[in-house]
Amino acid sequence: MERFSTKLTVGLLLIKNNKVLLMRRCNTGYMDGMYSLVAGHVESGESLKQAIVREAFEEIEINISLNKVDYVTMIRDGEDNDYINFFLIAHEYSGIPSIKEINKCDDLGWFDINNLPSNMIPADRRAINNYFKKINFDEFNFSKYI
Repeated sequence: MERFSTKLTVGLLLIKNNKVLLMRRCNTGYMDGMYSLVAGHVESGESLKQAIVREAFEEIEINISLNKVDYVTMIRDGEDNDYINFFLIAHEYSGIPSIKEINKCDDLGWFDINNLPSNMIPADRRAINNYFKKINFDEFNFSKYI
């Protein structure tokens, strides 16, 4: 069996009035046409909180203070087992979320927590559910390895 090498990603939960901010991916080569949380890769030497603050500014042009971000859940999807995904929530931010990377996102909006789009990245949907169920650690899609 090949040794596991890890890539880390972060995803951001922005929730207000029982709605979550989602963006629809395009031209990225990964799950284009699917809705996702603001997300991205963690860079070398960067903390998870630093990564999500950077990604939030790069993707939707909002500013978040590190001390206004909390960890929510960690998810590892067996379908793509090179990745460990950390999801964080921002309790406060400044700015109005808007699409900054127009070549990678073609829609941005607030979606009712109880009526999320069907075309949504599965791990992101799980992260939202995990937040409300207070599940800090989650793995799925590993049955093929048993």
